[in-house]
Amino acid sequence: MEKEKSLIEALEKIRGANVFILQMEYELSQKFLNEIYNKLIKFKNCSDEDAKYNVGEFSKLLMAGGLGSFKPDLVNGFYNVLSKYWGRIESRRHLHVFGVLYAKYIKGEGILTSRGIKKEIVNIVRESLDRVKVYKEEINLNGMKDVNVEVYMNPFSELKEYWLYCPEIFHEAYCGTSDDDFRAVQSLLYRKVVLRFIKEQIEDGFMKRADDNKNANNNVLLFSTSEVNTTLTIPSVVDDAYKHDDVFKNVIVHHYNHTIVPAGIPHYHDYMFSKLNISEEFNDAVHHLASFGDFQDTPENDKIVDLVEITGRVSNVITGCSVMHTNVLKESIFEKFKEKVAYDDMYGNSEGAYVERWQGEEIKALVENYMNKTGANDYESLFGSLEENPLLKKNFTDKLLDAKRKQKENFINELMKGTFGKMNFSSEELKKENIELLNMPFFTFVRRLVSYKCADTILDVIGDEKFKRKMSKNKAVIFIGGRKFDDYGKQQEKRVKEIISKDPMMKYHLIFVENYHVFNSHLLNQGTDFSGMLSWKGKEAGPTGYAKAQINGAPTIATPDGVIPERLNLIKRNEYMSIIGGNGYLVEYENEKFPAQNREILPDKISLAEKIEEACSDYKSGNYGVLSFNALKTGMTKSDVRNQAKGLLRIWANAVGNSERK
Repeated sequence: MEKEKSLIEALEKIRGANVFILQMEYELSQKFLNEIYNKLIKFKNCSDEDAKYNVGEFSKLLMAGGLGSFKPDLVNGFYNVLSKYWGRIESRRHLHVFGVLYAKYIKGEGILTSRGIKKEIVNIVRESLDRVKVYKEEINLNGMKDVNVEVYMNPFSELKEYWLYCPEIFHEAYCGTSDDDFRAVQSLLYRKVVLRFIKEQIEDGFMKRADDNKNANNNVLLFSTSEVNTTLTIPSVVDDAYKHDDVFKNVIVHHYNHTIVPAGIPHYHDYMFSKLNISEEFNDAVHHLASFGDFQDTPENDKIVDLVEITGRVSNVITGCSVMHTNVLKESIFEKFKEKVAYDDMYGNSEGAYVERWQGEEIKALVENYMNKTGANDYESLFGSLEENPLLKKNFTDKLLDAKRKQKENFINELMKGTFGKMNFSSEELKKENIELLNMPFFTFVRRLVSYKCADTILDVIGDEKFKRKMSKNKAVIFIGGRKFDDYGKQQEKRVKEIISKDPMMKYHLIFVENYHVFNSHLLNQGTDFSGMLSWKGKEAGPTGYAKAQINGAPTIATPDGVIPERLNLIKRNEYMSIIGGNGYLVEYENEKFPAQNREILPDKISLAEKIEEACSDYKSGNYGVLSFNALKTGMTKSDVRNQAKGLLRIWANAVGNSERK
C-alpha cells in the first residue's frame, strides 16, 4: 500500500503536465506491423513469406540498434499505469511520442529491399498512417536547403504517436559514424518539426494546458529525451525563435541514457556549433577531442561539441537502464552532473519487457486462467497464491511446460519456413537422422552482432572438440546470430559455416539466425528453453532480451552485467541436487588481472561451457520445471516494464517538485 500511495502522490504532482517522449530510434506498434502484414497479403497479393520479409525489413529501417532500444515497451508501460489512475482519455491526452519514419537505408545493411510488391514498402506504410501536417523547413546545412516534412499519426496506437517523414534527410537511422555531420542535420530538423508541431498544437488548443485540478502543473512540458541525439530538441539549446517562445518557458527535461559504449554517445565537430546555431551559453562545451573519453590518440587540435556536457547542463534529471548503469552514469559519463542522476527507491527504474507484447498466447492464456482461479488481481498476488499452495503450483508448472512446448513447436515451424533465414537442413533430413528438435534443449544467444556482445566467445567454446561431443550427447541446440552491422557479424557467420563444414552433424546443434528483427523476435523468445546474455564486463546498460524470454518461462544464462544482477537469482540445490531456488545460471568473467588484448574483461569460456552443460542436465530432469516457474515469476513481477514506468513517473514528479521549489 505504501508503494501505491507514493505512486498516486507522484501522479498528482504531474497531473496536467504534457509529456513528450523524444526518440529518433523508435518502432511502430506490433499491432500496426501486424496490420501491414495483413494488408500486404489481402490487398497487395503478397505471399505469407514475402509479407513477413517485407514487414521485417521495414521494421529494421526504423532502428539502428538492437531490440534493447525498443522504447515502445516503456511507453506502453507509461500508458498502462497512467490509464489505471487517470483513465484512457486523460492518459492519451497528455502522453506524446515523436518517432522518425526513415525512408531508404537499413543501418549496417544498406538499401531497403522488398519482395513481391510493386509499390515500395515505406509508401505502403505511409498510406496506412494518418497524415496530419506537412511543413516546409529551412535547413541550409550540408547541401540541404528547404525540405518538406510530413507528420503522421499511427491510427493503431492508443497514444498520441507521431511520425516524421522527410526522405532527403531522414534516409537512414544514425547515418555514418557517431561524429557524422549529417546526424546533426537530422537532429536539427527533428528539433524544428517537433517544436513547431508542439507550439501549433498548444496554440490551436489541441494540446491542453489547463485542467480543473487546482494542483495541476498545467504549464509544464516534460521532455523525456532518449540518448544525446535528441538533446538538440530542448528549446534552450539552439538560439532560435523556440528558445525565447513563451510556450516553452516551463520545460522540465528528463534524459534517458541507453548505453555505455562510445558508439552510442556521439559528438559533433566543433564547426557545427555555429552552423547549428547552438546557444552561446554552451561555448565551453566545445573542447579538444583528446580530452573526451576513449579518444586519447586523436590529434589535440581536433575539437568537438560535447553533447554529454550540454545534455547534463539542460537536464533536470538523468536516468539509466539498471542500477549498475546508473552507477556508471554517476561515476563516469555524467560524473560532472552526478547529483542529477537518479534511481527510484520504490519501484526501481531498471529496464524490463512489456508482458502483453512479448508473452506467447499459450502462456498468456494459462496465466489468465489461474488468475481467475485464484482471484488474483495482479501478477504478484497470482504467484503469491501459487507459492502458498504446493499442489496448485505443481499443476500450474506442469501446464506451463505444456504451454512452452506448444510455443516451441510454433518457433520450430517458423524456423523451417525460413522466417529467420535459410536453414542448413530440411524436415526430411531431420526425419532421416531421427532428430527431434522439439525434445532438444534450445539455447538462444541471438543479439545485436557487435563485439562486446560476445558471439565470438560462444563460437570459441563450440569450436572445442570436447565441448562439441558433449553438445551432441546432450542434444543441445545453440542459436547465435542477429542483426549484423559490420565485418564482425560477417566473420561470426563465416565461423559458423566453417564449424559445420568440418563437422556436418553440427548443423543440427549450431544455428545461425541471419534474419532477426522486432517482427519475428517474439517467436524466438517464446520458443526458447534458455536465453543467453553475454557481454564484456561493464559494457551492458540493460539489456532486455533475457526479460522477454523470462516472461515465457525461459531461465537465463548470463554474465553479471547491466540489469542481470537484479534479475538473475542463483540456483540453489538440496542434498539430492534438486533445484529448490533460482532462475538461471551465472557465467563468470575471466580474471581481471589478465584482460584480453583489447584490455576488456571477457566471459570465462570454461564457465560458459560448464553452465551450458549444467543446464542440459537440468533440462532432462524435473529441475527444469522449477527453473521455468521461477523464471516466469521473476519476469512477470520484477521484469515487467510497468515497474520501470512507475519508477520513472515518480522520478518525473520529483523533478517537477524540485523545479517548483527553485
